[in-house]
Amino acid sequence: MSSCIVTDFQLSIKEGKLEAFKAFANTMIQITDVNEPNTLAYEWYINEAGSECHLLETFKDSEAFLIHLGNVGHMFDTLFQFATMTRAKIYGSPSEELRQSLDPLGVEYFGHFNGVTR
Repeated sequence: MSSCIVTDFQLSIKEGKLEAFKAFANTMIQITDVNEPNTLAYEWYINEAGSECHLLETFKDSEAFLIHLGNVGHMFDTLFQFATMTRAKIYGSPSEELRQSLDPLGVEYFGHFNGVTR
């Protein structure tokens, strides 16, 4: 079993805020890219209507996710001016410290059952 933590954050983009949302997401992406070598994937997907976004992330481990929260967590209030979080899913076995950091977001946790990791 992997120590990776994977996320799927689903956001509803507020009407008329798509371009501001994209610009702000690009800022978060730059910060993550430059400062977080153990953030293995940080990908934003927007539906064709421009109304919904899924942020898919993969972190090497809980510590990498905590570092990420330290880098961009203070930006959530601004992000939520452009979008509303509708669902937050965490896959893996997050540390207790990470769970405490994520619980205010109303996260659903999914523990690993079985599978193939290469």
